[in-house]
Amino acid sequence: WKEMERGQLLMFDNGLPYSRPYECAGIERCGRGLSSRSFPRTEICPNQYAYNIPKLLRRLTCKALGKNEGDDCSVVWAERAVDLGCGSGLSGAQFRQCVGHLTGVDLNPEMAKEARDRGCYDRIVVGDAECILQKEHEDTVGIWGYDFVFACDLFAYIGDLRPMFNTVRKSLGSRGGTFAFSAEIMNESLDESKEEGCDAGFVLQSCARFAHKRRYIRSLVEEFGFETLLSTESTVLRQHDGKDVLGALIVLSLPSERSMIHCHARNRRLPTRSFPILSRL
Repeated sequence: WKEMERGQLLMFDNGLPYSRPYECAGIERCGRGLSSRSFPRTEICPNQYAYNIPKLLRRLTCKALGKNEGDDCSVVWAERAVDLGCGSGLSGAQFRQCVGHLTGVDLNPEMAKEARDRGCYDRIVVGDAECILQKEHEDTVGIWGYDFVFACDLFAYIGDLRPMFNTVRKSLGSRGGTFAFSAEIMNESLDESKEEGCDAGFVLQSCARFAHKRRYIRSLVEEFGFETLLSTESTVLRQHDGKDVLGALIVLSLPSERSMIHCHARNRRLPTRSFPILSRL
């Protein structure tokens, strides 16, 4: 383990950070705390970890957009899409048939290589997802943007989601589009942050993954002008120490500027004109 900031831990294997959730869970089962032991990837079997977020998120997104939810979906409903935290490409493989051009972004170069070898991406970028989106927006403003942004199991590694929402909002641009993601949700009935005088929208769990409050996510949706198309209440996202970890799958829509203008014009009321009362002679 390597402590990056107080309360935040990042696991490394041969100098490369882990990004797959089942790998992190496997290492946690092998040992906790500071250790000089190394755990090669081959010692941790993916089949021991139930990870089905990409398929679940694709089905929910297709349902929200009124498209075919089956695995044989071959209708392209997004021109340009970006997969944030693409990992080895499992999420990209699920959405490949639904998008015309697919970009994958991951912080781990080794994971990015596996995603590239999977052959389901048109383009792979290595780096921080939020920074990559911000730079692309600045470099290509007015030229092209994305109409679909999705993130499978990325927000468990990000506490404050506000910068990400802001950047995704800019990436979708004036055309608008769809934003789909998964998030581990806090049990707010057990949250003691209010008693401590703190009303944070997220917490770092003992497994070194972040969980977020539903109302915190709702506040970001409203702040950045998104609309919720569809969401799940309690979905099993993964397993930890043999127990199910519940979370939410959320599909948002960002209206285009043109549709927003038409909507405002349609809802705008003409000012009431007052006329003088003329007395009858």
